[in-house]
Amino acid sequence: MFRLSRPIAIAAVGALMLGAVAALVLIADPTPPAQSAISAARAPARHDFSHINFIDRFDTLDAARWAASDGWSNGDWVENDWRREQLSLSPQGLAITLAPSLGGRDKPYSSGEIATHQAYLYGYFEARMRVPRGDGVVTGLFTFTRPEGRASWHEIDMEFVGSDTRVLELAYHVEGRSKKHLVNLPFDAADAMHTYAFEWRPDAIRFFVDNQLVHEARGARVERMTSEQRFFVNLWNTESLHRWTGRIRPREAPWTLHVACVAQAREYRSASLCAPPTADVLVN
Repeated sequence: MFRLSRPIAIAAVGALMLGAVAALVLIADPTPPAQSAISAARAPARHDFSHINFIDRFDTLDAARWAASDGWSNGDWVENDWRREQLSLSPQGLAITLAPSLGGRDKPYSSGEIATHQAYLYGYFEARMRVPRGDGVVTGLFTFTRPEGRASWHEIDMEFVGSDTRVLELAYHVEGRSKKHLVNLPFDAADAMHTYAFEWRPDAIRFFVDNQLVHEARGARVERMTSEQRFFVNLWNTESLHRWTGRIRPREAPWTLHVACVAQAREYRSASLCAPPTADVLVN
């Protein structure tokens, strides 16, 4: 049988009495330990998604949301037509491929374009994508309407010219008049996925890269932009605008735009909608 010496027994009894006192203190004072209180204070609030119209990561191409341009072109100033077959799904999301056309077509190249069926008056528009390099090649993320000719033309653009994918070109067009702004990026947009977005408000257009504001446009021309616009993503090429884009190099074909996500919300709330799922921001 195990036995305790007298000094050890006295110490053991004392420890039990202290434990009982501690238990009474905990019952009387329910305040959690300091570390637990700090952790509770830092716990994220429940996200509010009520302002979001959609976040699309392209597990499928949702025909109820997107119209895929098919069987036509934007005119003589482009070298490609639009074909549904140039859209495909990949592990990275949606792939839009610009490639030489099949024989017998009017244009030497074919590419892809998607546009929302829904038109929007103001809101937040975002995409996460990796753009292709290539002279003569242009990636477009934009809203657009032109129902009655040039005088009704309203458009907000974020564009990459493949000849220099370290520069983001921003523009807006109101009633046939255009304003452009260039942003020198701290990275090459053809190397990896990045998030690009703009918020269109009644008094301003605010442009973002990776959730950072890079430019803001204000003034009477912005305030006159009051027509609903559809939201587009496309990839195209041109020879007639070669002074802007450089000349197409056919040996570099095909070119592919990878689109991991596109999102639209009624307003910007200081958080990306298309950030990777590992990031501590709003995700779908």
